[in-house]
Parts: sequence; structure tokens; C-alpha cells
Amino acid sequence: MRSGMSISPLRVGTLKRLMADHQYFSDWTVDQIRAVESQVHVVHAQPGTELLGLQEMNPYEFFLLQGRLQLQSASGETRILCQGELDAGFPIAHLRPSQYQVSVLETSELMRIETSQLRRFVAKRKNPVRFRLDGEIVGGTWQNHALVVELMRQLRDQSLELPAIPGIALRIRRAMASPGIDMEKIATIVAADPAIAGSLLKIANSVIFGAQSQCETVRDALVRMGMETAQNVIFTLSTKNLFTANLPFLKKRMLESWRHAIDIASLSAVLARYSPGMVTDKGLLVGLLHEVGAIPILKLAEAYPDLSATPGVLDDLLAALIPIVSPNVLEAWGFQEEFSEAARNHSNWYRDHAGGPDYADLVVVAHLHSLVRKRAFHKLPRIDETPAFQKLAAGLLSPQLSLLVLDEARSQIQHLRRLLA
Repeated sequence: MRSGMSISPLRVGTLKRLMADHQYFSDWTVDQIRAVESQVHVVHAQPGTELLGLQEMNPYEFFLLQGRLQLQSASGETRILCQGELDAGFPIAHLRPSQYQVSVLETSELMRIETSQLRRFVAKRKNPVRFRLDGEIVGGTWQNHALVVELMRQLRDQSLELPAIPGIALRIRRAMASPGIDMEKIATIVAADPAIAGSLLKIANSVIFGAQSQCETVRDALVRMGMETAQNVIFTLSTKNLFTANLPFLKKRMLESWRHAIDIASLSAVLARYSPGMVTDKGLLVGLLHEVGAIPILKLAEAYPDLSATPGVLDDLLAALIPIVSPNVLEAWGFQEEFSEAARNHSNWYRDHAGGPDYADLVVVAHLHSLVRKRAFHKLPRIDETPAFQKLAAGLLSPQLSLLVLDEARSQIQHLRRLLA
């Protein structure tokens, strides 16, 4: 035990009270609390005490109950954490090894729990929901719904109807694959679709490509962007038409999925500019397609109109099944594995892997930016305490820059949303 610290055990009654007042544990049951009782302690720490050392492999998670702490990164950047703040509702310096030196600024009280015990229950959380079955509302979880059984059967039998690759994207891909790229031919293919051609010109003339002069023709836009970038942008533009449905409640959900895809694509494109090795237009496309699996799931959902009465069930279904279905769509469309990897792991906040940053890291950080105002509800980690951020931050991305992206790049994100809407 470090000097300046004292550690006391907790009784179940006290632990129940502390956890009831702590949003992170709001959905824990009495049985879960009893199961971890022996592994939870209260830590009293005096000013000047080092709670965690930089790069320390500590087996505990700490939650601030009272007081004030300072977190200092390896680069010397510091931030202050106070009781009552949003971040105080989450484990402090969660990653191991610790990415911060954590020091006590004033007399503080913390709750300490073994990491293995915390993960034991966090990993098993399920959201109970209600749904309509044969005219009767019953309790259960999304796993009980017949749609899940049917979807998994079709995936297993490889009979799930996947959306076809957009026609213009397929024609351009074939033209690009032929010996000797014929720019005039590709310009003709694009010009044959006035909506795509107009949007391509708008993007080519936008701040994204640092336009200082106007492109007047599709060919000019292709020259400015380069063929690979233009192909990615055209695929992005042509994807919108896939997000359609017949039933009103599914039309609404398709529109929400498309808007969400735009948000993540926009954020991924902006973040790519600050991340060495990342390409803006590719980040845009990876972000846009990361939840393309929503299309076949929502199409299949047309056979289950009961879902209209229980949107919570549909949300749970999509959250659980999109990471499974999206890679199937992307592989059928012939995309590289890195697209599928991003789709599988877009909400895997603690995903870690060997080597440098990849586009899955980019999409994870983009997702956390998009949910920054909903962190408490979703129990999300701080952006700069994820392996994805740490990999991206090995280049030019810093905690300050990352946390200001939404403000500093607001106009560019809004511009991208207008172009893709």
C-alpha cells in the first residue's frame, strides 16, 4: 500500500448504497453486489499521494467518490478530475498499462474494485425489453425474437438476401479493373447519372479537396480527385438509394441508419486528416459502410410487423446483429478485409491489435465522438483511454485536438452531411 493511503472493507449495505448512488452500477442486482463484496474497498487518500503510476499494471479499477485528482500523460499534459463530473462516473485511467500518472490534489475517497470482478459483470449485461408475440406483450430480451432465429439461419445457409452493389459503382469498378484506365469512359459512366455527377462536382469543388478553382466537368473532377478517390466518393454517393423500406416504421429506421452513417463517415473523414497513414476519402467510405448490414436486417424485419410496437427491441437487434451482417455484405461487394474489420469492431471500445492504427481504430474513435453527449447513458470510456485512440495518437492526434474536433471541424462535418444527405 502506498503512503498517504488507507484501505477499508465495505459491508453489503454500504456497498449497495454507494453503488445505488453511482450511475455506472445503476443496473447491478443485489446478487451481483453480494458477489463482489469481498473485492470492493474504500480508499482514503491524502493530497500528494500517487494513486497510479504512468505505465503501471495495477489490478484494480478506481471510482472517485469525493475529492479531486490530477491525471498527467506521458507528454506532460494534465487534466483535473473532480467529484460530480461526468468522467468521475467511470473507472479512472482505465487502460493497462496506465496511460496516466494519477495524483491526489485534495483529500479524496475512492471505491476500488478488482478489474476481473468488474469485467465479469459488465461483459454479461443484457438489456431486458418487451415485445409483442401472438398479440400478447411478453417480457424477454431481443435474443428471443423470431427475427433473430431466422436471420441466423439464413446467414448459416448463406441464403440471406444481401443488397446488390450500386449499379454505377459496379460499372466504374469494372472500368477501373480493365487494362489501361480510360478516364473518358469513366467520365461518361458518371455523367449518365446526373444526380451522382452533380454531387461529385460539388465535392470536388468543396473545401475537402482544397478547391481554389471550379471544376466545370466530370472529367475535371476526376482529375482533381484522382481515380481511386473518385471511385470511393462515387460509391459513397450511390449508397444512399439502398436505404429504403416499405413499412413506415422501417422507412423511419432506414433514414435514421443513413443519417447515422453520414455522421460517422463525416467524423471519420475529418479524423483521417489528423491521423498519419489514413486517407480522407477512404475514411469517409469505411465510415459510411460500417453499418451497411442494417439494410438486409431491416428488409427481413418487414416480415415481423410486431416490431413497430417495440422500437427498443429493434434497436437491440440492430446493435447486436449489424456487426455480424455488415462484413457479409462488404465481402459480397468485394471490399478489402479492413472494411469488414471496421464493421465488426465499430463499437468494440477496447479492441487492441498488433501494429499501427487501422481504419477500425478510426471508426471506433469517430463513434465515441458521435456519442460524447450520451457517454453516461451508454457507459462509454473516455475517448483518450481507448487503445484505438492511443494508436491514432502515436501520430499527430492529441487529446486536446481529439476533444476539440467536434467544434473545430464542425463546419466541415456539416458540409459533408449536406453533400451526402
